[in-house]
Parts: sequence; structure tokens; C-alpha cells
Amino acid sequence: MAKGFFVELTTLCMIENEQGAILVQDRQKPDWPGWTFPGGHVEKDESLTASVIREVKEECGLSIQPTFMGVAEWRNDQNGDRELAGLYYARVNSEAATKSDRGDAQFWIPKTELTPEKLAGTLGNLLPIFLGNSRERTFYQDKA
Repeated sequence: MAKGFFVELTTLCMIENEQGAILVQDRQKPDWPGWTFPGGHVEKDESLTASVIREVKEECGLSIQPTFMGVAEWRNDQNGDRELAGLYYARVNSEAATKSDRGDAQFWIPKTELTPEKLAGTLGNLLPIFLGNSRERTFYQDKA
């Protein structure tokens, strides 16, 4: 039996501004539509932390000092592969651009508007980790 398998490494970062609002992106891609946080894929020879710093800079034009909050893993609905996401939090004192580098609209909203029905995929399940409201720092979903 083979012990190895493919794992796609990604990151997500909840970014809060000085007023306590959260930056969300209105993702239009069919594989994970809805509101999400900035982040993306980890490149070869790059750490999770270096990846989230790079992705937030590319997507939002923000320089961050992220705090690791936890990890999420699930099976990708499209291909059945495993996906592992490093979950981060950062606080900033500047505003982001109004469009991400993918063309998705991004905007600041109060934390109270982060409701599961507006969020992409399983992001609603991850909110307690991002907000530090849970003793659990992991999320696992094993269904394709």
C-alpha cells in the first residue's frame, strides 16, 4: 500500500482593520463561490507563512505580520485530492484595493456580517478558529 498521496497546500488570512472590520473578497470562481478571505496556493520551496504574506500583498496590496491560528483540511470536491490550508489572522491600519488581483471585488464588513450563508464553502465552519473563539485549532472534512 502506498503511503504517499497528493496534498494541495493553501492559505487563508482573516484581515481586520483598526475599526474592527474584516476584509472579504467576493469570489466568483465556480469551485468556491462566495465571500472568502485573501490567500492562495503555497509555491514550491515556500513556507505557509511566507505564502500568506506574499498572497495578501499580491491580492490586496497589504503588508501583514500574520498570526497562525490553525489548519483546515478537506477533500477537493472537483478531483478528490486532499487540501490543507494554513489559517492566519492579521491586523492592519491601511485600506486594501477595491479589486483583488483575480478581479474579485473586495470590501470591509463588520464581523457580525460574517454569516455562513454568505461565505464560500466551509469558511463558516472555520470562523471560530479565525476569531480565536474555539479551543479547536483544526478543521477536518473527509467527503468529496
